[in-house]
Amino acid sequence: MNGDAYWLGVASGFVVVGVVIEMVRRRYLRGRFALVWILLGVGAILLALFPRLLERAATALGVTVPLNLLLFLGSIAMLIMIMQLSAEAGRLRERTRVLAEEVALLRTLVGSADEPRARSIAAEDRDQDSPR
Repeated sequence: MNGDAYWLGVASGFVVVGVVIEMVRRRYLRGRFALVWILLGVGAILLALFPRLLERAATALGVTVPLNLLLFLGSIAMLIMIMQLSAEAGRLRERTRVLAEEVALLRTLVGSADEPRARSIAAEDRDQDSPR
Protein backbone atom coordinates (compact mmCIF):
# COMPACT_ATOMS: atom_id res chain seq x y z
CA MET A 1 0.00 0.00 0.00
CA ASN A 2 1.41 3.40 -0.93
CA GLY A 3 1.78 6.45 1.31
CA ASP A 4 -1.23 8.24 -0.20
CA ALA A 5 -3.58 5.51 1.05
CA TYR A 6 -2.20 5.83 4.57
CA TRP A 7 -2.72 9.57 4.59
CA LEU A 8 -6.21 9.14 3.21
CA GLY A 9 -6.99 6.87 6.18
CA VAL A 10 -5.49 9.34 8.64
CA ALA A 11 -7.40 12.24 7.10
CA SER A 12 -10.65 10.24 7.15
CA GLY A 13 -10.17 9.45 10.83
CA PHE A 14 -9.56 13.11 11.65
CA VAL A 15 -12.62 14.13 9.62
CA VAL A 16 -14.79 11.68 11.58
CA VAL A 17 -13.47 12.96 14.91
CA GLY A 18 -13.89 16.60 13.82
CA VAL A 19 -17.45 16.07 12.59
CA VAL A 20 -18.40 14.26 15.81
CA ILE A 21 -16.97 17.05 17.96
CA GLU A 22 -18.88 19.64 15.94
CA MET A 23 -22.12 17.63 16.21
CA VAL A 24 -21.70 17.39 19.99
CA ARG A 25 -21.00 21.12 20.16
CA ARG A 26 -24.22 21.87 18.24
CA ARG A 27 -26.10 19.32 20.38
CA TYR A 28 -26.99 17.11 17.40
CA LEU A 29 -25.27 14.12 18.99
CA ARG A 30 -25.37 12.99 22.61
CA GLY A 31 -22.27 12.17 24.61
CA ARG A 32 -22.44 8.40 24.80
CA PHE A 33 -23.06 8.05 21.05
CA ALA A 34 -20.28 10.54 20.37
CA LEU A 35 -17.83 8.46 22.39
CA VAL A 36 -18.38 5.45 20.13
CA TRP A 37 -17.84 7.52 16.98
CA ILE A 38 -14.71 9.18 18.38
CA LEU A 39 -13.30 5.76 19.26
CA LEU A 40 -14.00 4.57 15.71
CA GLY A 41 -12.26 7.66 14.28
CA VAL A 42 -9.24 7.19 16.53
CA GLY A 43 -9.16 3.50 15.56
CA ALA A 44 -9.15 4.45 11.89
CA ILE A 45 -6.28 6.88 12.50
CA LEU A 46 -4.27 4.24 14.39
CA LEU A 47 -4.83 1.59 11.72
CA ALA A 48 -3.83 4.04 9.00
CA LEU A 49 -0.67 5.10 10.83
CA PHE A 50 0.26 1.59 11.97
CA PRO A 51 -1.14 -0.94 9.45
CA ARG A 52 0.90 -3.75 11.02
CA LEU A 53 -1.37 -3.54 14.11
CA LEU A 54 -4.19 -5.15 12.17
CA GLU A 55 -1.88 -7.83 10.81
CA ARG A 56 -0.55 -8.64 14.29
CA ALA A 57 -4.06 -8.75 15.77
CA ALA A 58 -5.22 -11.06 12.96
CA THR A 59 -2.24 -13.36 13.47
CA ALA A 60 -2.80 -13.43 17.24
CA LEU A 61 -6.46 -14.33 16.77
CA GLY A 62 -5.77 -16.89 14.06
CA VAL A 63 -7.46 -14.96 11.24
CA THR A 64 -5.79 -15.56 7.88
CA VAL A 65 -6.80 -12.33 6.15
CA PRO A 66 -6.47 -9.17 8.30
CA LEU A 67 -9.23 -7.40 6.38
CA ASN A 68 -11.66 -10.15 7.47
CA LEU A 69 -10.90 -9.30 11.10
CA LEU A 70 -11.53 -5.62 10.40
CA LEU A 71 -14.85 -6.36 8.71
CA PHE A 72 -15.89 -8.69 11.53
CA LEU A 73 -15.07 -6.10 14.20
CA GLY A 74 -16.91 -3.44 12.20
CA SER A 75 -19.96 -5.68 11.95
CA ILE A 76 -19.94 -6.30 15.70
CA ALA A 77 -19.59 -2.56 16.37
CA MET A 78 -22.56 -1.80 14.10
CA LEU A 79 -24.70 -4.47 15.78
CA ILE A 80 -23.92 -3.00 19.19
CA MET A 81 -24.83 0.48 17.95
CA ILE A 82 -28.09 -0.80 16.43
CA MET A 83 -29.03 -2.47 19.71
CA GLN A 84 -28.23 0.71 21.62
CA LEU A 85 -30.34 2.82 19.25
CA SER A 86 -33.20 0.32 19.42
CA ALA A 87 -33.17 0.46 23.21
CA GLU A 88 -33.16 4.26 23.07
CA ALA A 89 -36.10 4.26 20.63
CA GLY A 90 -38.08 1.96 22.95
CA ARG A 91 -37.34 4.17 25.93
CA LEU A 92 -38.41 7.27 24.02
CA ARG A 93 -41.61 5.57 22.81
CA GLU A 94 -42.54 4.76 26.41
CA ARG A 95 -41.70 8.27 27.54
CA THR A 96 -43.86 9.73 24.74
CA ARG A 97 -46.78 7.52 25.77
CA VAL A 98 -46.52 8.65 29.40
CA LEU A 99 -46.32 12.30 28.35
CA ALA A 100 -49.37 11.92 26.09
CA GLU A 101 -51.34 10.43 28.99
CA GLU A 102 -50.28 13.30 31.26
CA VAL A 103 -51.33 15.89 28.66
CA ALA A 104 -54.72 14.19 28.30
CA LEU A 105 -55.19 14.26 32.07
CA LEU A 106 -54.20 17.92 32.26
CA ARG A 107 -56.60 18.82 29.45
CA THR A 108 -59.38 17.02 31.30
CA LEU A 109 -58.56 18.90 34.50
CA VAL A 110 -58.43 22.25 32.71
CA GLY A 111 -61.70 21.48 30.93
CA SER A 112 -63.47 20.57 34.17
CA ALA A 113 -62.08 23.66 35.90
CA ASP A 114 -63.31 25.92 33.07
CA GLU A 115 -66.77 24.33 32.97
CA PRO A 116 -68.28 26.35 35.90
CA ARG A 117 -66.79 29.52 34.42
CA ALA A 118 -68.27 28.71 31.01
CA ARG A 119 -71.69 28.14 32.61
CA SER A 120 -71.55 31.49 34.41
CA ILE A 121 -70.53 33.30 31.22
CA ALA A 122 -73.40 31.64 29.33
CA ALA A 123 -75.81 32.63 32.09
CA GLU A 124 -74.59 36.23 31.95
CA ASP A 125 -75.07 36.27 28.19
CA ARG A 126 -78.65 34.98 28.58
CA ASP A 127 -79.39 37.62 31.20
CA GLN A 128 -78.06 40.38 28.94
CA ASP A 129 -80.02 39.13 25.92
CA SER A 130 -83.33 38.79 27.73
CA PRO A 131 -85.65 41.84 27.52
CA ARG A 132 -86.22 43.74 30.74
